[in-house]
Amino acid sequence: MAVNDRKQRGLSRWLDRRVPPGVSWRTELAWGGRVLGLGVLWSAMTFGNHFHSALRELRKWTAGRWVLVESRTITAFPHLLEHTMAVLLLGVLLTVPLACWHYAYYHLGSRSIYVMRRLPDRWTLWRQCLTVPLLLAAAGLLTMLALIFLYFLLFLWITPEQCLPTRIWRQLVNALGGVGQ
Repeated sequence: MAVNDRKQRGLSRWLDRRVPPGVSWRTELAWGGRVLGLGVLWSAMTFGNHFHSALRELRKWTAGRWVLVESRTITAFPHLLEHTMAVLLLGVLLTVPLACWHYAYYHLGSRSIYVMRRLPDRWTLWRQCLTVPLLLAAAGLLTMLALIFLYFLLFLWITPEQCLPTRIWRQLVNALGGVGQ
């Protein structure tokens, strides 16, 4: 436990030096975590809804039960992701005003911007303004990437094999922002 405590204190001190004085990085990370959690929940519900609808379109009601129509192909994977990352993307975009607020913090009140500009290490100001927003943005982007891979695995696992598109890996590349047919 002592090694863990020492590491935690070291991380805490490291982050304390990378936010403007008087700003709580713990509060900002806590809010970022809440937005991340809300984004994951939104994403899971939205993807689940789209995927369930796509799976239902593969079947038809015949003789009192649902029957798989093997000639049908499921909706393309990138289309199933529509709007699923909206809250996470909003969270990533909200890190820009957070960084601006950190910078504006030095212009308000004591006007310590003049002191910050005269420090021997000229990058101190930018480290204090950008570290937490960049950490939050990176967490959001990595979460989006992880969710896309998770959804793709679910897509492959649950969709009947005969209903999968022919160029399935191209669909993953398109979902990750690639271009192609």
